[in-house]
Amino acid sequence: MSSGQSTTAYPPPSSAPAQPPIGYPTKESPQYPQKSVVETKSKGDGFWKGCCAALCCCCVLDACF
Repeated sequence: MSSGQSTTAYPPPSSAPAQPPIGYPTKESPQYPQKSVVETKSKGDGFWKGCCAALCCCCVLDACF
């Protein structure tokens, strides 16, 4: 590196704005998902049924052994 020239690992920044990669969805593209209404549904009482079933199994196994 004694020649006086400096080398850079990256190209100098350009004044043009950075463009997204080809195929990347943007707000202007028609594939951009529109905001939709999200409906939430109750999952039921499956957790409590499973919890009670596990507790019963533990009690039965404890009584058997």
